[in-house]
Amino acid sequence: MFSYQIEKGLRLNLPELRHADELVRLVQLNMEHLKPWMPWAVEDYSQEHARQWIRRTLDEFAQDGRFNALILLDDKIVGTIGFHDLDTANRRAAIGYWIDKGHEGKGIITRCCRVLIDYLFDTMKLNRVQINCNVENVRSRAIPEKLGFRFEGTLREMELVNGRFGDWAIYGMLRSEWKGTDE
Repeated sequence: MFSYQIEKGLRLNLPELRHADELVRLVQLNMEHLKPWMPWAVEDYSQEHARQWIRRTLDEFAQDGRFNALILLDDKIVGTIGFHDLDTANRRAAIGYWIDKGHEGKGIITRCCRVLIDYLFDTMKLNRVQINCNVENVRSRAIPEKLGFRFEGTLREMELVNGRFGDWAIYGMLRSEWKGTDE
């Protein structure tokens, strides 16, 4: 099973069905923190929701290498990170992430993003990585800004969350920009 050690105590792991209970507890603990931004963060988030997400993640990984990984800090789930909207013909994908409120502001998501971006450019040979954030989600927007992504614009009313349409801030990074390479 995919596992990547970022640093001592911090690693990414593909989820397994055995993680469903812990994931449900973490989502429920963070419900008020996640609900404004994540359409899947619903009051009745259950073991079945977690199991469906885990199964879909494992299927996508088997199909084409797409993945969502658990962020584990000292072997406890503190969030997830992954990529979606993989377009191999145009060599691009988008990154998504969330973290437990108690672990915000510690650089965990930034460090995980760096590893994932390296993977997408170096291993998957993508040309473009995108991060989409709700324009009002200042903490989430700080990640691509810190990583040097270029703000490319706003897409209006892109996502329906809790009965309200939200605008997306679109950030992009090209392979040639990531480490100053001309590849």
